[in-house]
Amino acid sequence: MTLAARHGDRTTLRLGLVLFVLTATVYVATAGYQRVHIDVLSADVGAWRMAVTGKPTIDGLDTTSINRTSVELFTTVHDGHTVVARSPGVIAAGVPSYALRQLMTGAGAEAGDFTTVPPTVTAALLTALSVLLMWGALLRLTSRRTASAAALVLAFATPVWSVAADGMWTHTLTVLGICGMAYGAARDQWLLVGLFGGVGVWGRPHTALIAGAVALACAWAQRRPDVLLRVAVPGAVLTAGASVWTYWLYGRWTPSGGYAPTPYLSRGAGAQYEFNRTVEGLLGNEAALWVALDRGILVWTPLVLVLAPLVVRSWPQQPTWVRALLVAGIAYTLFQGAVAPFHGGDGIYGYRHGLEFLACAAPALTVAAVRAGPRLRGLLAVVTGVQLAAFTLGGVLNRPTLTCGHQWSDNAFWSALREVPQLWPGLLLVVGLTVLLARMYLREEPAGAIADR
Repeated sequence: MTLAARHGDRTTLRLGLVLFVLTATVYVATAGYQRVHIDVLSADVGAWRMAVTGKPTIDGLDTTSINRTSVELFTTVHDGHTVVARSPGVIAAGVPSYALRQLMTGAGAEAGDFTTVPPTVTAALLTALSVLLMWGALLRLTSRRTASAAALVLAFATPVWSVAADGMWTHTLTVLGICGMAYGAARDQWLLVGLFGGVGVWGRPHTALIAGAVALACAWAQRRPDVLLRVAVPGAVLTAGASVWTYWLYGRWTPSGGYAPTPYLSRGAGAQYEFNRTVEGLLGNEAALWVALDRGILVWTPLVLVLAPLVVRSWPQQPTWVRALLVAGIAYTLFQGAVAPFHGGDGIYGYRHGLEFLACAAPALTVAAVRAGPRLRGLLAVVTGVQLAAFTLGGVLNRPTLTCGHQWSDNAFWSALREVPQLWPGLLLVVGLTVLLARMYLREEPAGAIADR
């Protein structure tokens, strides 16, 4: 019996519902309603004003009572009007929830009527949907138990919880787009790949690299040019929509929203980001995405490092779309390291610029984990427990976080353990429970259970 047939029953549907309700409940309960990052707050203000006034401008709005941070809202001026300068998706995604709130409460457009709750709940629900979509993709690769365990690790033992589910970040949409692409590719539903690729573009335009890479690789491997067409059409329509949105708000046809491409790509003096003016600065920024103590992908999610040898060993048996997604995630991250500082700003627990890689790598890491022997499985359980403890702290409390300048030399979780020794028993308890549950519920699977698609 194939994996698809084995999972296509009511039990799987019920399990998927339980997974979504669990993640959505935790995310909504622990999201950042009070301590809101300026990136998220700016998008929320833009969505709120658009919903209640029907216009994108914030002219005349007294933001002093809204913005309690030391950084001003991200705004720009277009045609003499002040508008929020953010990517299209983070503003557009918050508009329906604000419109619903206005319909139900009659809230106005003054500063006293503002709240961050509607888009924050939306971000939590969208991230729960991302986890569900990734789970659906993983069901085509492994057993129901392993797929569920991997989805829970992605949901609660990574910055998906502390960043993407915490508020309306661009990464909320890019992670949703990548998980949706994985779901579509796993089921040979290429229109879905294009659709979710377009969703990712509304978050960050360069996610188009990921959708394009997966489409090209699978079209070549399957000798099916129609794959390219099925991905390109919905992706192009949504990208065109992002371009229209950008023209409406900012007077440019690029799909980048409030982010003009020139400051990101300039290498000259006076550019917005000057770290990439030299080879040393560029390489240092690229390395920091992986190994900086408070922003490194391999530091916060060492499961990636532990599983890397198994990914290499299982590479010939990995499905084409899984390999393409992983390679595209690495390429995306290298591009990200070339256009923006690795740290992503203050007030972040974990990392955010590595979330797209994490989502792209999840299928390959899951396939690799299935091939782990008993000793390595024990190590994986311990490492997972440490990650779970770390992101439970950050996901629930939305702190502690380190300020810029400390991301190379310190780590927020380690800093918390130093300053609050009472956290150590909690860490040991979480690790112990994770090891116990892994031994009770996860069993080895035959390598032949993984079939190329």
